[in-house]
Amino acid sequence: MKHPQVLIFTLSFFVAKICAQATIQETNDVYQHDSTTVTASRYEQDKDDVIPSLTVIDRTDILNLQANNILDLLSLQQGLDVARNGGPGSATSVFMRGTNSNHVLVLIDGMRVGSSFSGAFTWENVPISQIERIEIVRGTRVSYYGSDAIGGVINIITRNQDKLYARYTVGSFDSHNFDVGFGESGLTSQYSLVLGSQKTDGFSATNENNEFSYDPDNDGYENQSLNMNYSTDLTNGHLKINFLQANADSDFDIGNSDSTERVARISWLRPIFNDWDSELSFGNNYNQLETQVYASKFNSNRNNIEWLINKQINLTRLAYGLSYRNEVADFINFNAPEVSFSDNRNNVALFANLQSTHHSNLFSLSGRFDKNSVYGSDFSSDIAWARRMNQNSTLNLSAGTAFHAPSINELFSPNFQGVVVSPITGEDVFAFSFEGNPNLQPEESINYELGYKTKLSNSQNLNFNLFYYIIDNLIDFQGPTFKPVNVNEARIKGFETAYDYRNNGLIININATIQSAKNNLTNTALLRRPDNKINFSIDKTYGAFSLGSSLRYASKSPDFGVELDSYSVIDIRVAYRINQNWRMALKFDNVANESYQIVNGYNTPKNSAYLTLEWQQ
Repeated sequence: MKHPQVLIFTLSFFVAKICAQATIQETNDVYQHDSTTVTASRYEQDKDDVIPSLTVIDRTDILNLQANNILDLLSLQQGLDVARNGGPGSATSVFMRGTNSNHVLVLIDGMRVGSSFSGAFTWENVPISQIERIEIVRGTRVSYYGSDAIGGVINIITRNQDKLYARYTVGSFDSHNFDVGFGESGLTSQYSLVLGSQKTDGFSATNENNEFSYDPDNDGYENQSLNMNYSTDLTNGHLKINFLQANADSDFDIGNSDSTERVARISWLRPIFNDWDSELSFGNNYNQLETQVYASKFNSNRNNIEWLINKQINLTRLAYGLSYRNEVADFINFNAPEVSFSDNRNNVALFANLQSTHHSNLFSLSGRFDKNSVYGSDFSSDIAWARRMNQNSTLNLSAGTAFHAPSINELFSPNFQGVVVSPITGEDVFAFSFEGNPNLQPEESINYELGYKTKLSNSQNLNFNLFYYIIDNLIDFQGPTFKPVNVNEARIKGFETAYDYRNNGLIININATIQSAKNNLTNTALLRRPDNKINFSIDKTYGAFSLGSSLRYASKSPDFGVELDSYSVIDIRVAYRINQNWRMALKFDNVANESYQIVNGYNTPKNSAYLTLEWQQ
């Protein structure tokens, strides 16, 4: 887009006009989100008491936006940048506030997920049909959760279905998605089971800019998933069980990958020690990736035990926690068994936080000590203060320290070289090499933030946030073996704002991010993170009929050796509730058929359409 200022002015005028009309018509029929969150401080609290920047995406939002995948949701949020190497099933990275993709801690039902081998999480394989709610907490949270939460935390909470339902979606690229679920909620127990299936022929992941593996064929994707949740009240406490598994098959230009992601967590909650709330949990995260063309298989297994206790004492909440984590990673090279390896590490942590209210002031203080069997110990802390300026407005200031631990691959991978051969032409496509560095140290960060949030009315919210990161010991890959070393420094500064209106069937959200993320030593921009981003969404319900649209704008961004053009993508959606049981929805993506790249050499979807038919008991 050559003139983003025109777009900003036009959208601002449009939003102002709608909001003015809607405010005049405002009634007591106010749309309400769930008022509690559990991610920010690791215990339930009202959203108004959460100091850091917080976004909650619930199931109603997911249905309104008719999201095809989790990336459709995240790309519309302030402070988040999404990069995907092609279509559905392609490798995906999520950047928060300009920090690296491995500086975002991902949880599923509160359980840490992601490969212990590579440190990456397979965003592309999380089925949207299995998601009930997403909580996004921006800013350093390492003192609460440990390594990786430099940019923030994203907690994906899986479905709790209490009725029988079925949904089928058909659309462009010969896409077919089907999910069915059932469950029941009683006075003392609840269970839910959701099964999902996705299949698409896709489109060519690469284009002519990809010098290694361009092939203009369609790259398909399949995913089968199962999610089960169960909870019950017993004599001495409350038992919760969460289980999610997704098996995926992804095509790319020179091959195919099979992957498995499995997350299981059992929690026992009960009051102890004079009415302290206690949660003892046991969790496991297993993932596997096998790629025949690379003659490789990666296995990762993480076991986690945590004990959390907290208590409200007058106007002060105290919380403590103890955590043990064991991670095992295996790499198998079928062509060169001598470079296959297996390694593991353990991490023990003790953490505590305090949040207290005094008159119009809210204070929060947290600290965490981690002891790792490989890279030693680290202490992280966070301090925050919020001042209620009046009944509806709050000013907050916070600072925190954080770290990101190197992955097992970065630490222990043996020096190996290989050549990828195209199964199409039989020719060598490219050579690769990699060598781990056992002396690698964790990346370290300090973060400062200033924020302001205000409730303009019962249905309107507005917030602003300024943030600044200093990240040292950044890992870079150097030399002929791409050996990781601690050499870089990064300075990231930015501004976010978001406006949300919900009333009388009308939902409006507009947010913007302005950021500068640079390597401090070379004064060059960090890759795939645009400096400016604007998102706008509007949905209106008229009885049984609803109409909505979203717009995403991102400015130019750097990639390896090139600068990618800015882009604007517009989606339109309509839905009609036929009766109490049946609902039909139609979505048109990229209606202007914008041609753009998020990653150089990789395609993004052209204009497409999807029809959904849903039945619910």
